[in-house]
Amino acid sequence: PAWAAEVYSSNIVGYQKISLVAGYNMLAPQFMNVGANTITRDIASVGILDSSMEGYDADYFYANEMLVWDPAGQTYISYGWAGTSGTDIDGDATYDNQWLDAGTEVTTDTIDVGQGFWVKAATAGTMTVSGQVANSDVIPEGGLEVDLVVGYNMIANPYPKAVPVASFGTLDSSMEGYDADYFYANEMLVWDPAGQTYISYGWAGTSGTDIDGDATYDNQWLDAGTEVTEDTIPAGASVWIKAATAGTITFPEL
Repeated sequence: PAWAAEVYSSNIVGYQKISLVAGYNMLAPQFMNVGANTITRDIASVGILDSSMEGYDADYFYANEMLVWDPAGQTYISYGWAGTSGTDIDGDATYDNQWLDAGTEVTTDTIDVGQGFWVKAATAGTMTVSGQVANSDVIPEGGLEVDLVVGYNMIANPYPKAVPVASFGTLDSSMEGYDADYFYANEMLVWDPAGQTYISYGWAGTSGTDIDGDATYDNQWLDAGTEVTEDTIPAGASVWIKAATAGTITFPEL
């Protein structure tokens, strides 16, 4: 993916075009609403699919769907892409080219920068995301802290850039690393859209010191073999954090 930006006053406003495969794509809302004073993003406009990607049909079934994870309920909230179906099916262009709710109605739901969502695409295509990059007006000194629940959390780097897996985000000190059998208490699952499968990593915590007497392994994400990794997470992508306990993950300021 690529992104471009122009600077308006102290705010960076830009866009990013993300390639989608047919099937599941694990994505991130890495731009806020322009002019906003919070890190929320309107789901209706979180990403615009290209004109080749269809909307709903006459039976109101969506060709392309969005699934937003609710970590509290450990379940999904579903939406669908309208395309030009507002005009073509209902003769109402105000429904066109936005994400609608499961009842094919306009939604005012929002998603926070730092979370993630799926796009289940019927065909390959592109999604363009645009808006304002989170800045010091909304990211507190010390970075963005995102709450994690026990179980699965769909999480994203809050900035539109690729980041190393190792330093993706820092779990708080209450969240454990690997044990003496090299099993991780807290895991990261990164989606490979080409293979439609996951690549797994785990949080080291202080286990480098505590288990192996080697502090160079501490407080980073390691690969499945408990080794330091140079893998990256691309711009526009989110990940799963499977947390053994409730806690937080912190992303540094841009």
